Amino acid sequence: MSTSIPVLCYHNVSDVNGHTPERFREHLDAMLDAGWRTISGRELLAVTRGDMAAPKKSLVLTFDDGHLSNWTTVVPELEKRGMTGTFFALTDFTVPGEVRTADTAPAMLPMPQAFRAALLDGDFSQFINEAEYRAMLDKGMEVFAHGCHHQAAFINLVPQPPMGAAGAHWGGWSIYPGHHDGWPLFKAGSAYVYDGFWPVLEGLGGPRFVKRSEAERRAFCRRDFRRSLERIRALNGWDEQLFCWPWGQFDPVAEAELKEAGYVGAFTLERWANARGTDPFRLNRIGVGAPKDGRWIQHRLRMYSGTLSSRFFFKKYRKKPEVNAVLYATDSDKLSGGSRQMINNVKAMADMGVKVYALVAPDSALNQALDGLDGTNVEVVRFDGFRDYVRAGKFLKALVRDRSIDVVHTFHNRAYKMGVLARLLGAKCKLFINRGVISRPNAVFFLWTALSDGVIANSVRCAEILRRHWVRGGLLNVVYNAYAEPDHGEPKPRKKRGTRFIYVGNGAHIKGFDVFLKAADRLCRDGARDLEFVGVGVGDGELGRFEDVLTPRVRERYRNAGKLSHAEVLDELRFADVLVVSSRLESLPNVLLEGFDFGLPAVCTSVGGIPEVVRDGVDGFLCASEDADCLAARMRRLAEDPLKRYALGLAGRRVVRTLFTPEAKGRNLMRVYMGERLYEPLPIEAMTVAEPPAEPAADIEEHTHGRAQG
Repeated sequence: MSTSIPVLCYHNVSDVNGHTPERFREHLDAMLDAGWRTISGRELLAVTRGDMAAPKKSLVLTFDDGHLSNWTTVVPELEKRGMTGTFFALTDFTVPGEVRTADTAPAMLPMPQAFRAALLDGDFSQFINEAEYRAMLDKGMEVFAHGCHHQAAFINLVPQPPMGAAGAHWGGWSIYPGHHDGWPLFKAGSAYVYDGFWPVLEGLGGPRFVKRSEAERRAFCRRDFRRSLERIRALNGWDEQLFCWPWGQFDPVAEAELKEAGYVGAFTLERWANARGTDPFRLNRIGVGAPKDGRWIQHRLRMYSGTLSSRFFFKKYRKKPEVNAVLYATDSDKLSGGSRQMINNVKAMADMGVKVYALVAPDSALNQALDGLDGTNVEVVRFDGFRDYVRAGKFLKALVRDRSIDVVHTFHNRAYKMGVLARLLGAKCKLFINRGVISRPNAVFFLWTALSDGVIANSVRCAEILRRHWVRGGLLNVVYNAYAEPDHGEPKPRKKRGTRFIYVGNGAHIKGFDVFLKAADRLCRDGARDLEFVGVGVGDGELGRFEDVLTPRVRERYRNAGKLSHAEVLDELRFADVLVVSSRLESLPNVLLEGFDFGLPAVCTSVGGIPEVVRDGVDGFLCASEDADCLAARMRRLAEDPLKRYALGLAGRRVVRTLFTPEAKGRNLMRVYMGERLYEPLPIEAMTVAEPPAEPAADIEEHTHGRAQG
């Protein structure tokens, strides 16, 4: 069996973090006791090129990140034993200075703290300086580049402890322009390899995250590699330079830029043979964990000392896939609530820097809304063949291939069938099926979902209904709707003579318009004064069906706005005081979010997904389905207590502006697209607003709607 040269990877060696000096000495002695000797990285490169025979029982010792302990502890221990090491410096952290000894060096910090001090405060005292690296070179050690400053990128959007938490990952300090305890952190990886998600700070409540393009990443690699190469060449004086990939991560884009910059080879954290013919840009290494003892070292050296066994005990790096292009598809010709949410998704993904495609019918009402988005990040594709499933599947397969689409997210019946058939025909993409209604799915819906990567429901209740009808639990995700309308401003406390209650829905039985009218009658019958009721979405011709509950008491205070455009609905909400949702069956009505943004508290029946957004006494009140007496009592409470009305309305607005933003929905969609199962309850209780103290009427804004009271 031909010889392979094992390469061991260490980081810092200190009593506060990493390998302890005692453990490190045990490792070195175990190597010598077993007859091993060290060679340099340049000698390993010569072996791979065939310029030098691989010495038997030879290994390379490498040390990443340039921590000061490598100079004060590692180099003296190597010198004692006649061994050599290959050290990888972060060139931006390599500053001028005097040679320090173990006595004059600063107290060692754990590696995460050392990184934070360097990245946040420009304090590089925990890293080897120029004079110390030159002294190491004089002692026969090698020094190469590990990049400029170990730049991280957020590679997904799964929340981790925020920046102010004790367990916050140090990579965040290389990504953000400063520090804020509440800034969110996510899993970090190499910025050379991942386009990643980058924070944009715009004076909002928190950062939003935008994907970097591959072209931007390529430009970053080009600058960083060239700068680090020039810096390290000035330090070690060698023509040929080796590189060490941070985190052991690499991909074809970064590797091409590394070669273009002039590097001749790179160390990874893959495990394979290091022998003649090994790709010099795939120099393999064995990461050495801090708890490992000398026997483990001897065993690993034996395993990777021959080409056959090295190839048997292999470990290859696989870059986690990124989502760069998403297609949304619907066959709907109406601008329904679900269609509006699809448009919101398009906006959210485009704002996140993702390339978005919208596949719609040529005569769909969505076209007008999408035309305003068609541009750099959004491309509208029109298709008239949704009804011909085979044709539709072939069309989508070709579209996925030609546009390099990573994710297809389908809305409505024919679109999800189109997506499933495209997958069966060989389309290489992830497929998600959207479900935003609470009604029972058809009998074979679960079979279609079994051929997808997941179902995205807009409420837990909707997901529970699907689970009862055989949709596999592992496929179900909950991503709540977003409120994407203009910001109408923070509501102010006010006191006025009357109270306007608004119903927005239609005349269908499940929407409970009759329950709303019954509650209004109870309220009027009990003697409440200065009330007004508005119905939106029920045509004038439908009112005859509700003659028995549209009593004279209610009729004289009732205005039927009829069926309105979306903009007109928002205008009605703007001039209302309390939103009443009296449905018998509901998923998660968009009007709740729209009302909340205007500062309207909600009085609702506790059906479907409504209790997931409305918490009793936090942002509204809940009553049992069809309980008109309860609704009337809660409506009366809000009519008589404007300060309570204000507190609940303000909490609702906070819910919308915190939990239902397009940015929040975009992040949650991306989490699902990248493989996370999302099924989290909303922290509504955290939005509670304390009721302001009672004030004299003169100190509370007098507000009238400019419309006659009934």
